[in-house]
Amino acid sequence: MPLTSPVRVGAALARAVVVAALAAVALPATPVQAAPPSAYSVAGVDTSHYSHGEHENERIDWNQVAKAHGFAFLKASQGPGAAGNDAWFARDYAAVARTSLRHAPYHFFDPKSTTDGAAQARQFITVARAAGYRGDRAGELPPVLDVEKVRRHRKEVCPAALRPQQVAVFLREVRRAFGVAPIVYTRASFVKECMSGDGRVFAGHRLWLARYGSRAEEPQPVPGAGRTWTFWQHTQHGRTPGIPGTGDRDVFRGSLAQLRDLAG
Repeated sequence: MPLTSPVRVGAALARAVVVAALAAVALPATPVQAAPPSAYSVAGVDTSHYSHGEHENERIDWNQVAKAHGFAFLKASQGPGAAGNDAWFARDYAAVARTSLRHAPYHFFDPKSTTDGAAQARQFITVARAAGYRGDRAGELPPVLDVEKVRRHRKEVCPAALRPQQVAVFLREVRRAFGVAPIVYTRASFVKECMSGDGRVFAGHRLWLARYGSRAEEPQPVPGAGRTWTFWQHTQHGRTPGIPGTGDRDVFRGSLAQLRDLAG
């Protein structure tokens, strides 16, 4: 039997490589279907004074909440001054700490100047410590920084004074105070619209991402942050036994045992 010409063999191999490459471009792998919130076994809530009924004067039954949830994030403060302290935080924190809920305070980043990152951190640290939060006690999740649009003249807008370096200052000061890297609450669309698509300041921090919608698709990656979400806020209009009216609902990307490991 005559041997095949080496030239023909080489040409055939070259054509095969080209065809395979074109096929890979023309026929991308089918993306994995995102899981709905119900696919995650550990649910949680986040609250503020807005969670206390229409007139903000109704108590939350935290024992009731704890029956079906694993964690809670509580708003402690907003902006650089005491005027932004949440009126219900101290009472809610004390009540949550007596339940099985893993918990942590959060601060709403609301810059009044381009240089008040440290002042916001001090305000948050003071309020959290006064309520009894230390960052390393059993049941305590890492503290949280909430970075999103702010309300100005009844509209939600990008914070005009937002600067990544001031966010970095806040994160550094809070980590120094509590000995643990803060969790960051934000969303991909905010980073794209309000931070020029650059979320590198959040790199190295666990992410709590918001994404809503009728199909409740999983949160999109934050550009530059370098990791996926750990917590997902999937609705603002959920109903939770023990909490007046409707409010935020969340899930944890992991098991209850993993949540416990993260908490203190």
